[in-house]
Amino acid sequence: MSEKVSGIVDELARLAFSVGRPRSFKPYAVERLFRESVKAVKSTGTMQTLNRDDYVSLVSGRVQKAVSRGDQLWIPSREKLGTELGFGERADLFAVFFVDQILYGLCDGKPGRLKKVSNNLSDGFFAATLREMQNQKSKSEDSEEQQMEV
Repeated sequence: MSEKVSGIVDELARLAFSVGRPRSFKPYAVERLFRESVKAVKSTGTMQTLNRDDYVSLVSGRVQKAVSRGDQLWIPSREKLGTELGFGERADLFAVFFVDQILYGLCDGKPGRLKKVSNNLSDGFFAATLREMQNQKSKSEDSEEQQMEV
């Protein structure tokens, strides 16, 4: 995976982690938001009238439903994330990044091309999400140690 793709996938995983966190290390749970985003784009079929904003809405809606309906992911609170952004706003940020950087950036706006590269990208997303989970765990442990020292 090139450095450019790696940076994009890492950022996508970071954004996804603020929307829905996997309850397990099972690949399906870890890759869920990425896979749902790909499905949102692919399910448009041969519609020629969709523009960037349409894709963003489709991806955001699908991601929000996936997190809310399933038991594989949980929604981190604003307090836990240290942000004022609500769940829907974080999902929108994820969707904008996915559409701009993955669909239009890496796949030239072609849903068919996204379909072809989605398995490889999901592998990178899996690894990037696991790294993000480890980073969050390390930050939490560091914070606990600092509180104990005070």
